[in-house]
Amino acid sequence: MFIILAVMGLHAWLTLSMATLLNDMQASDTSGIKRMEATMMSELKLSDPPVAAPPPPKPRASRKASGQRPPKSPSPSASAPEPALARPEESASAPEQAESSITVAASSSEPESSASEPIPLALSASEPSSAKGPPFVWPLATRVSYKVRGYFRGDVHGQARVEWVRQDMDYQVRVDTTIGPSFAPIGSWNLISAGTITPEGLSPKRFEQVNRLLIKTSPPRTVVFDPQNVVLDSGEKLQRTPGMQDAASQFIQLAYQFIMQPDLLRPGNTIHIPLALPKRVETIAYDVIDEQMLDTPIGTIPTFHVKPRKMSAEGGVLPVEIWFAPGLQYLPVRILVRANEKTYMDLQMERAPEQAPADAASASASAPPLP
Repeated sequence: MFIILAVMGLHAWLTLSMATLLNDMQASDTSGIKRMEATMMSELKLSDPPVAAPPPPKPRASRKASGQRPPKSPSPSASAPEPALARPEESASAPEQAESSITVAASSSEPESSASEPIPLALSASEPSSAKGPPFVWPLATRVSYKVRGYFRGDVHGQARVEWVRQDMDYQVRVDTTIGPSFAPIGSWNLISAGTITPEGLSPKRFEQVNRLLIKTSPPRTVVFDPQNVVLDSGEKLQRTPGMQDAASQFIQLAYQFIMQPDLLRPGNTIHIPLALPKRVETIAYDVIDEQMLDTPIGTIPTFHVKPRKMSAEGGVLPVEIWFAPGLQYLPVRILVRANEKTYMDLQMERAPEQAPADAASASASAPPLP
């Protein structure tokens, strides 16, 4: 009996020591990025999807100010050149071309050209002008919490969260995943992206990734962005592609693209997004699979399933499938990380997202300028 109690006491002491050690390590994991503090947040309710605010009308120059005389009204008898008539086949195909322009831009086989074109800040062609959703403004803070279930040499359980924090036009996206009990985790996976907000979305400046297993913590793997290049964790310098993201910022950048251009989420579309990963640069093709109803703690909600067509695990980050919820500002409510058929982590939203929206006084200052 004494031996059993001694073993139990030793196990409890080791568990407490490991938890203390891991907590002590936490502060220095991302020494290159000083974490922003999130403001107080409240529960985010289901609502109509936010919409891109239409650009303000351009002021017309006064003819009196310019010194120009107004043109004379043409005489009814004056002959005007007849407009060129479109060929029947051209006029019939025009609506189809206009309707498919978004799909072509999203699924183009030339990822560099599609990535270089900024996402237009306007309602999509299929969205009615009287859309009910509120105009989109970058919130001050947003957090989505998940429960983790998966398999790695046995069943695994844990917690995760994706968090967004903004101060003026600077942002941070943090992805924290912990396997095992929170007081004594077996391992964790922490990503953080820091950068600035532009009219085209997020522009990362630095990315860090820290992996931890028991008491062993890896040095931060980093990607540093400058205006023309990215510097990978090995020190290799590569050209920076317009619209390039990192493994953390991609979640929010995709949601922003869907807000700005909802037609991208049509099943069958493909969105190309260039990623700078710790070990390599890779352009990922995300296919919009279908619309799915997901059971969540706040009810059954519609989502869109987006899946990478192909992504190499050699990049230092595993491929992820994402379910975006339009009624929750297109936030990712489910994330599936899969190394192979037997090894995976399934992150499913465990409660309503939390958010600190931008107040009315700072909304105009926080919104990126329209192009």
